[in-house]
Amino acid sequence: MSTSGTGTTPALTPSDTPTPGISVPATPAEEPICTIGHALYAFDVLVAKFDGRDPVSPPFPNGKDRYALFVTWNISRGSKKPSLRGCIGNFTPMRLDRGLAEYALVAALEDHRFSPIRAAELASLSVGVSLLTPFSPVPDPLAWTPGVHGIHITFPHPTTGRSLSATYLPDVIPEQGWTREEAVLSLIHKAGYRGHVEVGDDLWQSISMKVYGSVKAKATYEEYLDWAKLQGLHVSKPAEAKDAAWK
Repeated sequence: MSTSGTGTTPALTPSDTPTPGISVPATPAEEPICTIGHALYAFDVLVAKFDGRDPVSPPFPNGKDRYALFVTWNISRGSKKPSLRGCIGNFTPMRLDRGLAEYALVAALEDHRFSPIRAAELASLSVGVSLLTPFSPVPDPLAWTPGVHGIHITFPHPTTGRSLSATYLPDVIPEQGWTREEAVLSLIHKAGYRGHVEVGDDLWQSISMKVYGSVKAKATYEEYLDWAKLQGLHVSKPAEAKDAAWK
């Protein structure tokens, strides 16, 4: 499992996910408040890292509230559909201001599936911030609704007994056009199992699933530049910014 370079908080990618814990309660709310301000702040954290300055103060009122969260970076190349550039989050509720400051960088620079984001890529990036609702167990791997629920599975490897787990955020399944069966089979593969699986077989029946919801806000680099100008920030051109040293 990935770990953050700024502390001991466990960092999670959708392909390497421990069972969600409940030792830290989330801020009670029917639905988390997530706005473009959260996404703009995540953008500024990364840009500030490249520019060698401190990020602005969080431009949202719920910074002290605690939520599980994910930060997702996407990149657009030419006329192609935006593709994933980094996505890491945390299922343990944490202060929103600190969590975004941490995971905006971790998702950009420490997702082991990708090389670290470079300053020259900034103009092609967009960022999404997802605040998660509490987890609920379901009795069956198909007892959830695509586009509404995120899904988290845990199951023992049939040979080694090692616990495997993985998650998909709620927006992933409709973006891929998967059925529920296809999504679960894909998630089994993401968790690290490479053997044959069929719906209803022994491995399928060993799956423990929890579902959750999320509220997501997004921002493009152009939107960030417009906002930064209003804040009086000087933002280096991507070609002039220095790549981040991240340890």
